[in-house]
Amino acid sequence: MAKTRLNTEEAFKSIMGKTAEPSARKTESEKMVKEKFMQTAFYITKKQHRALKIKAALGDNPEEKDQSSIVRAALNAYLADTLTTLQ
Repeated sequence: MAKTRLNTEEAFKSIMGKTAEPSARKTESEKMVKEKFMQTAFYITKKQHRALKIKAALGDNPEEKDQSSIVRAALNAYLADTLTTLQ
């Protein structure tokens, strides 16, 4: 009985959730915005921190569970007039 050789590339793609055909499924990096993010620290109150945790816990989609995404959306809403004048 001959042993079948393990195809390491196919095993890696299977583990990583990628299919053999690239057009069959988009990867997460293709779905993300092409804009680069900059790490910045801001100080928030305990109430704001609790609200942020609750908002993330109640989210259904992955982007609604990401706290950075929630803060970016809030900043975009707050700075909407400034952002439109810059573009």
